[in-house]
Amino acid sequence: MVSATIDLLKKELPFEEGSLVLSKDVKTGLVLVDVVNGFCSVGAGNLAPVKPDKQISYMVKESARLAKLFCGEKWPVFGFLDSHHPDIPEPPYPPHCIAGTDEARLVPDLQWLENEANATLKCKDCIDGFLGSVEKDGSNVFVDWVKKNQLKAILVVGICTDICVLDFVCSTLSARNRRMLTPLEDVIVYSGGCATFDLPVHVAKDINGALAHPQDLMHHIGLYMAKGRGARIVSEVSFAAL
Repeated sequence: MVSATIDLLKKELPFEEGSLVLSKDVKTGLVLVDVVNGFCSVGAGNLAPVKPDKQISYMVKESARLAKLFCGEKWPVFGFLDSHHPDIPEPPYPPHCIAGTDEARLVPDLQWLENEANATLKCKDCIDGFLGSVEKDGSNVFVDWVKKNQLKAILVVGICTDICVLDFVCSTLSARNRRMLTPLEDVIVYSGGCATFDLPVHVAKDINGALAHPQDLMHHIGLYMAKGRGARIVSEVSFAAL
C-alpha cells in the first residue's frame, strides 16, 4: 500500500534527470553536505540510522568516490559538517552532532579530508549551510570559496536530500541569481549521491510531535523541489578523459 502510494505521487510529480560528464572545460567544485557520523553511521546518535540503510550507504560510497576523484585532479572540495553547541538546541530536532564529539566528524571513509589541502571544511550550526557559512565579520566562507576558485558549477551530494541539501541548494540558487556568486552558473545535485532518513508512519505515530518521513518519497520530493528552484538533477556522474 505504502509503495503504491509513493509510486503514484512520483508519477504525479515527475522530473527529468540528466547525466554529468565532468571535464576541465567547466571549472567545477564538489560540495559535501553533512556526511558525518551523526547522520550516517549506524547507532552514532539521535539522528543516525538505527540499522544499515541502503540509500545512506550508497550516498556515502558515492561521496567518497567523488571526493577522491576531485582531490586526485586537484579540483576544489567543500565539506559542511553539522556541529552544534550543547546548550543551543535546534528544534524540532533532538540534540545531535554536538561539537567536539565523534557525531560531528566526517564518516570514516571521508576523514582523510581533514588533512587534505584541497578540501575546505566548514562546521555549521544550522540546517542551511549557506547561512552557516556566514562569519562574525559578515563574510561568507562558501561564497569566498566559489570566488577564489572561479567556479562555474558546483556538484552537490550529501544528507538529507529534503532538508540540509535542499535548503543549501535553494539559498545558493538565490545568491547566484543575485550575482553574489559570480562566476557560478550551475548548481547540480547528484541524486545517487544524496540520501535522507526513514521514519515510517507506524513508527512516527508513537513519537510525540514526530512527523512521518518515508525515505523514498521525501528523497524524491527533495530532488523535485531542488529542480523546481533551478538546480540540475543528474543520476550519473562520470569524468571525461583528463
